[in-house]
Amino acid sequence: MNADFQVDEYLFGEEVRDFEQLNFSDQLTDLSSLIKTLDRRYYKRNVGAVLLFSDGIYNRGFEPELVAENFPFPIHTVVLGDTVSYPDLAIRNVHYNNKVVSLGATFPVRVTVAARDLAGRKAQLTLKESGRVIEKRDIEIPSNRFSKEIDFMLDATKKGVLPIDIEISGIEGEEQLLNNVRHIYVEVLDQKYKLLCVAASPHPDLGALRSVLNDNYEVDFCFGKEQLPDFEKYDLVVLHQVPNGKMDFNALKTQLDKNAKMPVLFVIGNDTDKDFINKVQSVFEFRSGATNTLLDVKAHLNPAFSTFTFDTKFDQMIAKYPPLALPHLEINALKSHDDLLLQEVMGVKSGLPLLGFANDKRKMAFLFGTNIWRWRLFEYYQSKNHDVFDEMFSKTLKYLLLSANDGSAIYAKETYYSNEPVIITAELRNPNNELVTDPDMTIQIENKLTGETYDYTFSKRDHDYELNAGLLPEGLYTYKVQGQMGERKISVSGAFSVAAIGIEEQQLTADIDRMRTIARLTNGNCYTARELQQLFADLHNDSRITSVEHHESRFEDLIHSKWIFFVLIGLAAVEWLLRKMFGSY
Repeated sequence: MNADFQVDEYLFGEEVRDFEQLNFSDQLTDLSSLIKTLDRRYYKRNVGAVLLFSDGIYNRGFEPELVAENFPFPIHTVVLGDTVSYPDLAIRNVHYNNKVVSLGATFPVRVTVAARDLAGRKAQLTLKESGRVIEKRDIEIPSNRFSKEIDFMLDATKKGVLPIDIEISGIEGEEQLLNNVRHIYVEVLDQKYKLLCVAASPHPDLGALRSVLNDNYEVDFCFGKEQLPDFEKYDLVVLHQVPNGKMDFNALKTQLDKNAKMPVLFVIGNDTDKDFINKVQSVFEFRSGATNTLLDVKAHLNPAFSTFTFDTKFDQMIAKYPPLALPHLEINALKSHDDLLLQEVMGVKSGLPLLGFANDKRKMAFLFGTNIWRWRLFEYYQSKNHDVFDEMFSKTLKYLLLSANDGSAIYAKETYYSNEPVIITAELRNPNNELVTDPDMTIQIENKLTGETYDYTFSKRDHDYELNAGLLPEGLYTYKVQGQMGERKISVSGAFSVAAIGIEEQQLTADIDRMRTIARLTNGNCYTARELQQLFADLHNDSRITSVEHHESRFEDLIHSKWIFFVLIGLAAVEWLLRKMFGSY
C-alpha cells in the first residue's frame, strides 16, 4: 500500500509519537489526544483516510467519540484484541474525595461493581482495613450486563495512614481475577484548619473552592452586612469581591490589621471596591479602566512560576477553560509577585496576573476574575474528573496555610501513578522569610507495605529543592524530610500512595462498539484484523482519495527579459536596412 499512497505512521499511548519499534511499555492510552493531534498536524491538508489500529480501550483523556464527531477526515478502524465476551466480575471504579480526613470523622467511599454474562449469580463485596474486615455486602446479579454503585461510610478511628482493601469474590468460570481487587489509602490527621469566606453575597465560586477541601477543614461564611467574626479564630480568610461598598470597611480593615500575619486569598470581581482594596494590601494598585465593562479573561500557564510545583501537562486543559469575568482595570504592581496563571484577552496573551502569589508581611493570593465554578464543570465535561482544578486550588490553599515561620514547605502529590516519577519539592526560608538553598536536605521514603526504605538527598535549584525518586511500585509510602539551618532543626513528615495502572488487566475484551462508533462518526468503516485485504481494496476504490495538482503562477517584469530587448533591437535593425535598400530614406 505504501507504493500507492504516502503513508505517515504514528504510535500512541501515553503520548503521540513517530512510529518506532513496538514494545507495549506505555501504561496509559489516550485516544482523544491522538485524534486531536492528527487534526492539528494535518489541518487543511489532503488526507485521504486515517487507519486506526486499536482495541478501543482507553484510560486517559475523555471519550474519543466526543472529538471524532468533528474530525475532518474519515477514520477506518481496525479492531485488535479479543472480541469474545467472557463472564467477568469486576470493581470498575472507587470514588473517594477524602484522601485526607480528620481523626474521628466519617467519610464516604463509593464502589462501582460491574458484571458481564453472570445473570442469576451472587457475589460478595468486602472492605478490609489492614487485613481486618470492616464491612461486607451481598450482591445479586439480575442481568448479563450489570453495574451498580455501592456506598460505604467509614470511620477514621486512629491517626496515621489507613490502607483499605476492596475485594469482590470471584465466581467460578471467571477468566480474569486481577480486576476483583482495589487498594486505596486515606491519611488521618489529628488537626483541622478553619477557613472564613467573606463575600458580598453567596456565589457558586465559594462552592467550587469548598469542593477541593476535605474533612480536615472547617469553613464558615459571612455575607454582605453581617457582622464579621473575630479573624483570630481562623487560619485563612477568603475575600470574594471584598472589600466593597456593601459592608463595613472599617471593621474589615481593623480585623486585618489586628491579624497582620493572617493569610488572605483575594478574589477580584465586579463588586470589589478599588479604593478600599488598595488600603488593605500594598502588592497591587488598582485603578478604573478606560471603560466600565466586564472583560472575558482566559487563562494560560506561566512557565516561569516558581512558588510551588504544578504539572505543566495541565497547560492544555487550563487554556481551554472558559473565560472569567473581570472588570476593566489598570493593574500596577508595587511589590514582587509570582504568577501561576496569566491573562489572555481577545486572543492576546499579556503579562498581567490572573492567579498570583505574594508574601508581604502576610501570605496572599490574588485571583483576578469570578466564575471559576465554570472551570470545574467544564473540566468534568471534558475529562470526567476535576484533577487540574482541584490540584491548582488545593495547592493554593496549602501554600497560604503553611506558616512562613516554620521555615519549610514540602510539596508532594497525594497519589502518584506507577508510570510517573515521584517528584517532591521543598522550600526553606531563613528568619527573614527569604528562600535559601544553602543547607542540605535529606528525605527517607518508606514503603509501608513491605517495610523497604529509600534514602535520598534533595537536589538544589535556584530557589528551592527537588527530588526525583523515579518510579515506585504500588503501595503506601511515608516520608520524613530532615535538615539543619543554624541552630534550628527541620523535620517534616507526610505520606503519599502509588496506584497501579493496568487497563489491560481490568478489561480483557476489545471495545468493538467504540471502534464502530468512531468509524461511523467520521464516515469511515470498521474492520477486524482478518479483513485487512478488504480494507486495502476499499481504499483503492474510495473516490474521496484523490491526488492533488499544484499550479504555481509567476509574474516577471518584461524589462528583466533580456532576450525580448535583443529581438526588438534586431527587428528595428532589419526594418532600417530594408528601408535603406528600397529607398524609403
